[in-house]
Amino acid sequence: MVGRPRPLGIAFLAPRPPPVMGPTIATEIVLSGPVPPDLRLHHIDTSDQRAIETLARIDLTNIWNALRTAARLLWTIVRHRPRLVYVPITQTRLGYLRDSVYLAIAWVFRRRIVIHLRGGDFAGFAGRSGPFLRAWLRWSLRRVDGVIVLGDCLRGMFEPFVPREKIHVVPNGEDFPEFDGRPRDYRARAGFHVVYLGNLMPVKGAGDLLQAIPSVLARHPGTRFTLAGEWCDAGFREWALGFVRSRGLEGRVRFPGLVDRERKAETLRDADIFVFPSTREGHPWVIVEALAAALPIVSCDAGCIRESVLDGRNGRIVPMRDPDALARAINELLADPERLHAMALESRRHYLGRFTRSDFRHALFDAMRGAGGAGCA
Repeated sequence: MVGRPRPLGIAFLAPRPPPVMGPTIATEIVLSGPVPPDLRLHHIDTSDQRAIETLARIDLTNIWNALRTAARLLWTIVRHRPRLVYVPITQTRLGYLRDSVYLAIAWVFRRRIVIHLRGGDFAGFAGRSGPFLRAWLRWSLRRVDGVIVLGDCLRGMFEPFVPREKIHVVPNGEDFPEFDGRPRDYRARAGFHVVYLGNLMPVKGAGDLLQAIPSVLARHPGTRFTLAGEWCDAGFREWALGFVRSRGLEGRVRFPGLVDRERKAETLRDADIFVFPSTREGHPWVIVEALAAALPIVSCDAGCIRESVLDGRNGRIVPMRDPDALARAINELLADPERLHAMALESRRHYLGRFTRSDFRHALFDAMRGAGGAGCA
């Protein structure tokens, strides 16, 4: 009688929080629930629990963390003999060279490899790289067995390097019991509330939203705005606060700072529209939260946002760095409560169909099986 295949062993390199950011959130979701019986995860914690801005620096702590991770990977391979090594990669020169150390260890021991990019600019990174690094990218990526990206529209980043059948799509997904999924009654609103959540910096579109606010208030004077998040640039903070003062917007614009999950949920439950005009993304977690909260969303075509914000159905996609277009989109939605209600319902439906915790975990585990081979030791 033939016995059951042994579980697929996986050396799972991944960071846990703090800090709280996309990769650490994903790790917690993976490790907080049961792993399917045909898989066996050997987690190697790659956390650097300092502030986010330290992650890309060349310093002794980062060098030590990289060496420690490499040693732990080596020990895991020797002791547990996993068939697959899971490596989150970055889209920066130094970051990819560090990640290549982990890939090299897996190659030496003839392990299968799946890499996971939680961003949307790998093609730009490859294009900006010098000839040596481009050659290294081509050589190293040809030797991986699977690539995980955040959306269908991001497959093309790796198609010059990896066969399409090896590219797996795993969108972000999480459960948010704090949202009941019922949209607010837009027809009964005395004044609208527009919300932005994210780091307060130009690349995330916070400045574009601020510049759009006077045009929105000219048509909808009762509207209030909340921009919640951490200031990441002192110069931008000075400009933003000065802009609010110079336009007399103090009573209409609020900056509550960094908010925890409870305050974030309260803010989204009180919102009417979620606005996130970022210019550089993969698949933002805040978009998933806005979908779960049944909110119409106004955003830009960065990363794979267009797979979450379906233009004309549950929100609007506007050009990047265009405050006038942003204001027009917000005004258009605020002028039509019936349409806002329909878009809110569509956001919640879209979330339940693709972006739950179960969706994320199943897609990730399936990608690992595809790269490692089901039923292998």
